[in-house]
Amino acid sequence: MRIVSRILSEVDGIYWFPLIALIIFISFFVAIAIHTYTIKKDRSDELARLPLEEDDELKNDVNF
Repeated sequence: MRIVSRILSEVDGIYWFPLIALIIFISFFVAIAIHTYTIKKDRSDELARLPLEEDDELKNDVNF
């Protein structure tokens, strides 16, 4: 671990990487939260029922 710390300490501008990573993470989190809260009720219900629906094609693929 000493080698990694030494190599990273010698890289110029390395202190920007955690900040950029945090900004990217927060941006994606906010975008997903906005998308989740603005989704239409009909689409939300459709997506909620998806795992419960039976699919004939899927059954045929499983039964060799």
